[in-house]
This record gives sequence, structure tokens and C-alpha cells, in this order.
Amino acid sequence: MQSLLLDNFQIINNRYRVIRLLSRGGEGYIYLVQDSLNNNQICVAKQMYLGQNDLYGIEKDYQVFAGLFHPNIVQLLDFFWDNGVFFVIMNYVAGETMKDFLRKQGQPLDEVKTLNWALKLAHVLRFLHNRPNPIFHADIAPENIVITPNQELVIIDFGIARSGFEAVGLREGYSAPEQMDGILDPSCDVYSLGATMYKCLTLKDPIGPSADPRLENPKVSPRTAELIKKTTAKSKTALFGFVKLRYANMDEFIEAVHECFISGKA
Repeated sequence: MQSLLLDNFQIINNRYRVIRLLSRGGEGYIYLVQDSLNNNQICVAKQMYLGQNDLYGIEKDYQVFAGLFHPNIVQLLDFFWDNGVFFVIMNYVAGETMKDFLRKQGQPLDEVKTLNWALKLAHVLRFLHNRPNPIFHADIAPENIVITPNQELVIIDFGIARSGFEAVGLREGYSAPEQMDGILDPSCDVYSLGATMYKCLTLKDPIGPSADPRLENPKVSPRTAELIKKTTAKSKTALFGFVKLRYANMDEFIEAVHECFISGKA
């Protein structure tokens, strides 16, 4: 059963005071809150409005995220049930989402900057993938990346990330096709990162796999266009696995981005 929208100044878990509603995400409402037990620290609270059956075992997932620390990943501070509703408390990241940034800019992002941003995000995702229990974000998209005032990139919203190999949640245009079948591996985040690059270079959401950014923005170099097309290939392999169609992991993707720079065509 869906939860009710919280009022400003309402207290949750006898600790967090709601300041205002920030947005409504794919799984729940997101609020700016004040932590009364921690020097009135300003945080972000995500209210998961899915039912308890849908959220079965979610505490186990967030136990994994609670141990994460990386300057380019939003930090999970707390999680709890309150009146039958699950809440996640995260540190507040100043800035704006990449989606809002691109909308305000009104023109495609510079290709070199797009490649640099993709490289930064790829290193962060590789950090997650290389943990003893690999974590896959599973929802990389412009809405889930914050650009801070000093131009750092921070990945937010681990609502559907999983420390395992079962996919949960889909985002049209950004989720790898195999996620529809419940398959989740490093290549899924590779796909989503390529789709995000496409958005940066065209200001449009990709309409399907292997989308060619040059059809929307002829200024994109052929080398970078091929990178994005391979990153967002519909299938990972062909001919029983003998032909690789998509980069299998972040190491392969990072190497391909470096080749774009080395070629001098980016």
C-alpha cells in the first residue's frame, strides 16, 4: 500500500524533521530533512512507498550499501521502518542533477567533456563492481547523477542497486535489455553509462540499443559514436559467445574511452 505524502515539519522515526519535498522518484518520495540527533545535520530521506511484500529483504541490501564510502557516491546514513513505511537516509549532495544541467544548458555537451565525465563515472562503477560482493547500480541515468558546484560527479539513488546478480527495476532507454529477464552483471551498468553519454551528446533519451548519436549531432566524432553504439549493443555477444558485441565490464569500457582520446578524433 502506498504511503501518504509527508507534511513539512513532520517527524519520522522520532528523529528526522521533514523540511520540504524534493521530488518523487520511481520508488517513492524524496525529502530534505533535518537530523535532530546529529547536530541538526541536513540529509535526504527517501520514502519507499512500495508494500512490505515488495520490499522483502531490503534491509539486507542496504546493509551492504551502509558500508560504502567513496567521494563520488552518495553516502547512506540510516535506514528504518516507520509506521510500516521504509525510509532511507542519505547525505545531502549540493548541486543539480545531470538531467537538470543538460536541460538548462540547452545544447549538447562538448564531446571531450562527455568522455571525461564517462571516464569518471566508469571508475566509480568499477569500484562498486570490484568489491568482494559486487554491487551493480542498475539505474545509471542523468536523473541519478548530481553535478556539484565544483563540477564533481556524485552517483545517487541506490534504490534498485543490488549486491548480486538479480536485476530489479527498469528505466526505458537506459536499462540493458537483459535486465528485463532479471539478469544483472557489470555489462548492464556499461549499457546505462553509454545511454547517459548519448543523452549528453544529443539532449535526447536513447530510443533503443546501439543508438547512433551522429544522427542527432553530426559533430560527434565517428570514434566516439562507435564507442556509444558498442556500449549500448542489444546483446553482449553473438555466435554462442565467440563474438563480443558490447563491452563486458568497466575495464574494457575505460580502455575504449582512452583509445578515443589517443586517436585524437574525440
